[in-house]
Amino acid sequence: MKILIINHFAGIPKYSDFSLRHYYFAKYFKEKDFECSIITSKQNYQSREKVDSSKKLIEDIEYFFIDEPAISSKSLISKTIRMFGFSFNLFKYLFFQSKKHNPDYIIASSPDLFTCFVSYLFSIKSSSKFILEIRDIWPLTQITVHNLSRINPLAILLKLIEIFLHKKADFVVSNLPNYNQYLIDHKIKFKRYCYIPQVIDVNYYDKNYKKIDLDKATSNIFDSYDKVGIYAGTIGHYYGLDNIIKSIKLINNDTAIIFMGEGDFKEKAIKLKYKYNLENLFFIDGHNKSYLFTVMKKCSFGIVSFPDKDFYKYGIASLKMFDYLYAQIPLLMIGPFNKFSILKNLNNKHEAKFDDINEIASQINILTNLNNEEQSVYQDQSKKLLDNYASINSMRSQLDKIF
Repeated sequence: MKILIINHFAGIPKYSDFSLRHYYFAKYFKEKDFECSIITSKQNYQSREKVDSSKKLIEDIEYFFIDEPAISSKSLISKTIRMFGFSFNLFKYLFFQSKKHNPDYIIASSPDLFTCFVSYLFSIKSSSKFILEIRDIWPLTQITVHNLSRINPLAILLKLIEIFLHKKADFVVSNLPNYNQYLIDHKIKFKRYCYIPQVIDVNYYDKNYKKIDLDKATSNIFDSYDKVGIYAGTIGHYYGLDNIIKSIKLINNDTAIIFMGEGDFKEKAIKLKYKYNLENLFFIDGHNKSYLFTVMKKCSFGIVSFPDKDFYKYGIASLKMFDYLYAQIPLLMIGPFNKFSILKNLNNKHEAKFDDINEIASQINILTNLNNEEQSVYQDQSKKLLDNYASINSMRSQLDKIF
């Protein structure tokens, strides 16, 4: 059996490993003695490194790379240009430039529905079974996050493609825990559906992400403060970082907060640091996962934050959420994580409303006062949560139902 995975932003070990979901899929297929390859972009927006060839064998998985417009901005217009550019080049590659792919199954993954549409067309040409995977609901995400009007031509086009692909797919899968409810609420027709959870391979992480030396500036943070908390992820206004910054004025003086990552709000966030004279707020650029986990495991707690948007009721599978669980540090959940993500299964929870600055500060102060025994309880809970809801075996068991 031959399987082709097509994902605009598939994770690539040692290149762009923010999400290795489809690499895990491919490893599963290899173990089943299926032939499997992955088509993705040469330039993942989450990576600074561009792949320098059209084909590579990486960790025994065959990757094929498609070029796209080089745009660093993460605005909706830039995303749209990149989507069209990648999908157009993918179409040329599949239909005119390559005779290498003759799959029995094609797995096409969102958020890029244009990529999925091209993949469906190729499934017709190659007489392949077509599996549609939804990891990010478009156009609903863009309507919610970027205030795209429902009557915007792009939103209408994406909605039509969404309905068409679900109807035509031989199988629909998602990593969103409640995506089946989305299908019901929007009366979307489909043949078969299966939830395949977002997972991490702990053995892979242990082997590949080793403790490393931190730069002097970062080390000085931990030398200077008794407790350090971290928000790691996109530095965007959407995630309520201005509320977190304002809450820092109310926390204990011996506690520091690190913002680690990049985003369109970073420059303004730095200005707010100086506006409020927050000497205990620090910014670290995005790094590889070895650096990330070295920092995380030295921190006393982590912070995840999403606004209370209605569309999160269909499930949250935030990638950074799994990084915190792997680091086994206590978490402050700001927003709807306690209702719509696997974090709701934690026994000990610390949560705050998205815009409640006093509550955010209060929970941070509680987290900084946890004793060693309480810290140990969180470590055990994090491990159990990954084992029970996000282990590589849970992904494999769901794939077994399809293949």
